Amino acid sequence: MHIDAAFHRLYKKENTTVQRRGDEGKWGLGWVLEKWPKLQVALDLIELDDAFGIAEASVKGGADILEAGTPMIKSLGMEAVKALRKRFPSVDVLADLKTLDAGWLETELAAKAGATTISISALAYDATVLEAIRCAKTYGVEVAADLLGVRNVVGRALRLEQMGINIVYVHTPIDIKKNLGIRKTREKVVMKLAENLKIPVAVAGGLNKETAPLMVEAGARIVVVGSAITKAEDPREATALIVNAINTVPRSLKGETP
Repeated sequence: MHIDAAFHRLYKKENTTVQRRGDEGKWGLGWVLEKWPKLQVALDLIELDDAFGIAEASVKGGADILEAGTPMIKSLGMEAVKALRKRFPSVDVLADLKTLDAGWLETELAAKAGATTISISALAYDATVLEAIRCAKTYGVEVAADLLGVRNVVGRALRLEQMGINIVYVHTPIDIKKNLGIRKTREKVVMKLAENLKIPVAVAGGLNKETAPLMVEAGARIVVVGSAITKAEDPREATALIVNAINTVPRSLKGETP
């Protein structure tokens, strides 16, 4: 059976069970139909009203994931996650905690607040990662590992996948994202990860309608966009342009079967 590669691919979920909104109970192990690539909007804001306005516009523009950014959570706590879940019940919500310790506790807090994915720092000890994963399975949510600061990116990503992490994020820090050399290196890192991992690779940091498709070409399944949407004059239009750009990358460049 042929599936429109610009919108869907079959992705094998390994070593986990997944609960999708609207389903009663948990999905079993096996094949799950996913939409790729996905656009995640980073709401790195500190006022909920501002976040709601941009989130509303970006969802209308085609965004797949709303991220309760680290600054938002530090400013508003888990109320930010609860508010996004209540306001946008049909959209995935990622709580960008970047957990380094207390893996079960922090994952549980976010899961109870309504997050569908919780981020953990890839620098965390394996014990912390495993606790976060155990908790996530209990609540039917996913754990994403942020590779920010990791030196051996591929080696650590492979270990994280082996432990049961669902997604890895290649993250260029906001303080250095203008460095062109780092941006070019990032494409090579994404390509290497996509070649070696079965789980999705996501990319964050300084992406826009021109650079997001380059990450998809390199093998990213999720692109995370912040200021190119949140600071746009028309966030809905900015979102739609990026969605169109990443969905029109030739299927051969996305590693999908024609």
